[in-house]
Amino acid sequence: MTAARRGNLVTLALLAPSLLSAVLLLVIPILIVIAFSFAEQDTYGGARFGFTLTSYRELFQTIYLPIFTNSLQLAAVSTIVCLLVGYPIAYFIALRAGRYAGLLLALLLIPFWIDFIVRMSAWMVLLGRGGTINSALLGLGLIEQPIRMIGTYPAVLVGMLYAFLPTTVLPIHAALNGLDKRLLEAADDLGATPLQSFWRVTFPLSLPGVMAAILFVFVPAMGVYAIPVLLGGGKSIILGNLIVQLFLDFRNIPLGAAVSVVLLAISSVIIVCYMRVLRSVEEART
Repeated sequence: MTAARRGNLVTLALLAPSLLSAVLLLVIPILIVIAFSFAEQDTYGGARFGFTLTSYRELFQTIYLPIFTNSLQLAAVSTIVCLLVGYPIAYFIALRAGRYAGLLLALLLIPFWIDFIVRMSAWMVLLGRGGTINSALLGLGLIEQPIRMIGTYPAVLVGMLYAFLPTTVLPIHAALNGLDKRLLEAADDLGATPLQSFWRVTFPLSLPGVMAAILFVFVPAMGVYAIPVLLGGGKSIILGNLIVQLFLDFRNIPLGAAVSVVLLAISSVIIVCYMRVLRSVEEART
């Protein structure tokens, strides 16, 4: 056996556990969902395997269009809010925090060691009519009656910002942390103002991190379920809510699977577009 063949066998043996886990936990479940999406709904709420496009035809009726629109809108607005808040934080930690950068990153991540539902429940306490925020505003005399926050769109955005802020800050921080400081010094020597230096040097070089942050926020935000239900009162139905309702409430497994497949397809298209744009950015930089 040649050394190259032996090396390939060793590599395959080392990768086998990961490949097996990926097949069992990712590929097979996706294939099962795809199979269910082409099945038929039986009388008792189950699914009869076969091949029919009934679920997809039903899904693309006009009644479901607002749900897709709401999901894309929520994901887009959440991404913009996360970027507006997360970029300054990442910029400060990477370029201004100095020796405290590690501590600030740890403080950003520590709350996310707690279970997600527990953290969202804490926000329900903070934003409730008798919660901490309303109590503080009443105590300061800024309001006369408690403000309804739970069940509103801003409350959902607060929850989305809280949930996806680390996935926004970390990739941008990684891009900024690798920035060559001599480029900023050169821009300063050439007479560029701090704003010009940022827009012409810092921001373009941080674009890969910004694009990664957009991907890490937008894609999962399209299918988020708990935040709109807990903080938004479930008033605005989005794809995550629709999937849960179709599977559990309406017992329409084929249609719920079809929604999941469409969501997966949209996410895949976004990822492919991201890879192409990222490749173009890298080629432009070189």
